[in-house]
Amino acid sequence: MLNMNPFCCPSCKNPLSATPEMFTCVACDRSFPILNGIPDFFLVEGEQEAIDVVSAIWQDVNVVKARDTFYRLCTRELKGMAFCMQEIARRTGVGTRILEVGMGTGHFTRWLADVSAPGTEIYAFDCSWPILQTAQANLHGLSSVTLFRANARRTLPFPDASFDILLLRLAPLGPHGVPNVSAGYQILKPGGWYVEAGWDREQYEDTWTNWALKHGFEYAEQHTWQYHRPVTEEEEHAWRIERAAWPADQKVTSSGYFSNVKMTTENLLIAQKPQISIPTERNNL
Repeated sequence: MLNMNPFCCPSCKNPLSATPEMFTCVACDRSFPILNGIPDFFLVEGEQEAIDVVSAIWQDVNVVKARDTFYRLCTRELKGMAFCMQEIARRTGVGTRILEVGMGTGHFTRWLADVSAPGTEIYAFDCSWPILQTAQANLHGLSSVTLFRANARRTLPFPDASFDILLLRLAPLGPHGVPNVSAGYQILKPGGWYVEAGWDREQYEDTWTNWALKHGFEYAEQHTWQYHRPVTEEEEHAWRIERAAWPADQKVTSSGYFSNVKMTTENLLIAQKPQISIPTERNNL
């Protein structure tokens, strides 16, 4: 489903007019095409210059296929993400807006749609066309989900304070050097919830919860899980294909043999923005 209401020009933040083929800014006249139902708000003309080395991996169709296989097999087996979805679900209602940053091939997006209350609006984006096309097929036209293309390192096509819930999993948000929590603070409504999930917590100079509090959030909690999880050969093979594409300094070493049980670690941060937002030097980007 394509809902134009929340979008604005990512360049100048003014309203957009729309046709079935594109959005156009009413102020700066910049146009953003709609390709196969997916708006493209990627700002930079020389796109590859704006995509960092890790993000560039997701332009490879074979790597995207491996990622899709991996999460098709394991997504709903992840204990931390099951808890995460429960926590998000109980905070949803008619008109709740969720932004999913770096939504991958759509398996977590579908899970969000499944657990959220009727009337919840989910906006999910990635920078990679192969990922978005795969996600579009996996989501089968869910009416509660709007997909779009953007760069999480650049300006997004929304005014500040647009979302009730923001979900990041293994994704950056904001310019290099700006913490995810700081960029997330800006796009959340007062009282909104910031949810960041992943295998390992982000490495900050303080605890995850204190880091969120220092960047303006009034409440924060962290959860960690470590458990053994059954793994199929198909999942392991997909994981190896994906990891082989990563830069040498970010590759995970492997013993080279297959084990049908894997130690899994998950981390989750949940933080709430104050109902009355008080701007600070740290959260003014």
